[in-house]
Amino acid sequence: MASGGSSSNPTIPSSRPLQDRVTIVTGSSGGIGGEIALHLGSLGAKVVVSDISNFAQAESVAAEINSKSSPNSSQPRAIVVPADISDPTQIKYLFDEAEQSFNSPVHILVNTAGVVDSKCPSIANTCLDGI
Repeated sequence: MASGGSSSNPTIPSSRPLQDRVTIVTGSSGGIGGEIALHLGSLGAKVVVSDISNFAQAESVAAEINSKSSPNSSQPRAIVVPADISDPTQIKYLFDEAEQSFNSPVHILVNTAGVVDSKCPSIANTCLDGI
């Protein structure tokens, strides 16, 4: 009988429950998306940092994740793939790059990117009955 507090799966350290899970975080060059990407990386996930507004900051997020990876690993735990999530072709590219880079399907998708479309009125000017 396992004692209280022991892990139900002894092969996965409790500090790395997402070990080798492939994640994509859109809008992750900073703010909430950046923090989510960093947290997923700290849990052992392989992270695709995706943003189109600030490539340098996205690189910084990926570098921070990679700096906390095992020094024995030859593969990065985080990569940057800029993609406009309002474009289906770029979404496909984003997933293809994730799968090819980490040699695994994507397990987790976190959408924190905002899409601004001038054809849609802002929420403040929209009647909810019209949605």
